[in-house]
Amino acid sequence: MNEVKQKLDLSKVKDIVFEDIDKLLKALEVPSWDTRHQNIFMPCPIHGGDNPNGLSMSLERKNWRCWTHNCHEEFGSDIFGFIKGCNEEGTTFSDALKLVCNLYNVGSCQQNSTEPYHPKVEKTELQEIVEIWKEKEKSPTDYTRNVTTINNSLYFENRGFLSSTLSIFGVKDCVDKFSPMFNRAITPVMFKDLEIAHIGRSTKDYVQPKYLFSNGFKKTDYLYNYDRALESSKDKHALFLVEGQGDVWRLYEAGVKNAVGLFGKDISEQQIKLLVEAGVTYIVVLTDNDQAGREGRMKIQRELSRMFNLVYPPMLKKDIGDMSVEQIQEHILPKVEGLY
Repeated sequence: MNEVKQKLDLSKVKDIVFEDIDKLLKALEVPSWDTRHQNIFMPCPIHGGDNPNGLSMSLERKNWRCWTHNCHEEFGSDIFGFIKGCNEEGTTFSDALKLVCNLYNVGSCQQNSTEPYHPKVEKTELQEIVEIWKEKEKSPTDYTRNVTTINNSLYFENRGFLSSTLSIFGVKDCVDKFSPMFNRAITPVMFKDLEIAHIGRSTKDYVQPKYLFSNGFKKTDYLYNYDRALESSKDKHALFLVEGQGDVWRLYEAGVKNAVGLFGKDISEQQIKLLVEAGVTYIVVLTDNDQAGREGRMKIQRELSRMFNLVYPPMLKKDIGDMSVEQIQEHILPKVEGLY
């Protein structure tokens, strides 16, 4: 199956889905949706939102967008990304494709046929499509093993991070045009001195999804920078809790070595367990200064207030990564003296 046929096959599958999108939404147990002209609106079922216009789906362009938590950036904005987001964590493109083909009884998508399309099950071609995408879905850990990278990430340097900081955290740009990680900045994830996963951040707007995690990596089971932060928290009895990797790096540049990242806004039971095991008594909460971040802080307050002393320094910008070192040192650190 050549590359052109792969693309046409998947396009045909999407056409079939959007001819009866209600069938898929019911199968995914989406609670409610509202169709207006060429768009569908609903509360985002991926993060459990309640805004009736929080997620929109274009019947014409055959894509979707979460306007409140940007879930499309994590899972991808096509229909397969929507399916992955609605299903259990760890659902792959192959899983989403199988679901669609089984639901709509699709097995073969004709490339050049003037006859009306009649879906029928042909497992051999379905298996071929799935195998092609399984190959594409190899773990980013595998992708980065034998690809060409430069010493540090020019992408993140251009966003204001120091080259020395990126070197310490092992952040590099992939410059191998034959790698699926091409045009991504690669960040290793360490746990107990082992490199357990990689995060690939797209460096071009057209490269989606924005973030690509190692296949099989369950981000809710870990905290970014946990090992290094533990070493620095021993005499401070405190950890700084942020959302992303860039927030950890910016705090590091400002002199805070005991910061961990959630890989997002939500905190899981396993991440709470890691905080408890750290043996700290103070948690400095610096989640993003937006609706998602505020919701995250409310959950943190509910889950952690009985176990830790929680400190909420005021934020000047959307997130710590957007603040300068000087702003952090002037507006945040004076309020948490002795905790870093």
